[in-house]
Amino acid sequence: MSSARDKDDALELERKEAIGRKLVIAEFLFISSVMMVVPTRAPIVLGLKNGDVQAAAKIVGMMSSTAAFIELWVNPVFGQLSDMMGRRPFFMIPPITNALLHTLVFAFPKLLWVNFMDRAITGSMIFAFKAPLSAALSDLFAGPQLAEWLAKQQAAFGLGLTFGSLLGGKIGGHKSFLGSSIMFLITMLFAQTTLPETLQLADRKKEFVLAACSPLRFLKLFKGKATSTLSIAVALQSFGDYLNLYDINFLFLKTGFNAGPPEIAKYASAVGVTNFASGFTMTHAIKTIGQQRATLLANSMWALSMTLFGTAKAVPQIGLSLMAMCFGHTRNSAVAAYIQKHGQAAGMGKSEIAAAQANLLAIIKVGIPVFYANIFVKATTNGRNVPGMPYIVCAILTVLAQLSFWTIDPERVEAKK
Repeated sequence: MSSARDKDDALELERKEAIGRKLVIAEFLFISSVMMVVPTRAPIVLGLKNGDVQAAAKIVGMMSSTAAFIELWVNPVFGQLSDMMGRRPFFMIPPITNALLHTLVFAFPKLLWVNFMDRAITGSMIFAFKAPLSAALSDLFAGPQLAEWLAKQQAAFGLGLTFGSLLGGKIGGHKSFLGSSIMFLITMLFAQTTLPETLQLADRKKEFVLAACSPLRFLKLFKGKATSTLSIAVALQSFGDYLNLYDINFLFLKTGFNAGPPEIAKYASAVGVTNFASGFTMTHAIKTIGQQRATLLANSMWALSMTLFGTAKAVPQIGLSLMAMCFGHTRNSAVAAYIQKHGQAAGMGKSEIAAAQANLLAIIKVGIPVFYANIFVKATTNGRNVPGMPYIVCAILTVLAQLSFWTIDPERVEAKK
């Protein structure tokens, strides 16, 4: 009897892991589509602003902040509907939306308002896709297993970052937006034809609560000490997320190293390789030293990486920064798994938790690009020449994230009140 049960458990685990791999592939395809335009978007804006780096910095910052503002309204709606209707429908809307808008940029690359609208809306769709995907992984796995699969999801993100950046840089200019549109359509087809529904009928919510669609729904995470502390840690970590830094990366490399689109594409690709490597190092670290020590390692290495990058005066130091990134990109995977654990214990739905976390980060993202852009401008004007100052600030915030994480015991689950 025991042998038969073990065999059934092994088959069930094998089934879940097969689905997990498909979800990870979907992440890779989607992020590849996103990253294809990263090496070309900022140069397009810079050209439209006649080469004025400071003016371009302000525009790209406003683009990213607007995307985060839109995301505030999208995430809670998608999160609640995903807990009601399942995950699969929400693997289709973001790719279709992004494909249509990128096609518009391809057709009208010299219109700033078209570029702005595209960046704002497609940027808001990134986590509209990633949150249901993370929720699907939480349908399949829990605890350390979930943390490991979230790290693998981040590895797929890194691989997509590398592949998409290389492909976009190779295509070049506004044509990369058409290539990205095609890749988004491939993503949608893959998701719709290969991904099964992971949310069981018994787990679906029956009612749509309008109040739950508020952009402030993330405040529910702050009702308990554990979820609030973990959320603060993730929020501080998010200041170093590549999607919050890539616009300012171009300006830093352009100012400090006179880098052009080909060099930007190579750097983005190198970051993608480190992101991919970080997914595997974090998975191994969680298995061998546990989620808490793995988080300490990742936060420490990310702070080191940002410090090395921000103070770099030569290419070899950028190389050292990239090496440190191999251990730091996935610093929030274990923390996010703990948030799922404590959020579910408090009665929240899995996608609701993922969407609430995404909304918290979206609120912060409203200010992060402008925050870094203003630091960059102040650090490079009036006789000042410290273009790497945004990264020094990022390193400090990462240290604060670790200090916040240390203030609780994330393994202890509070009783539901």
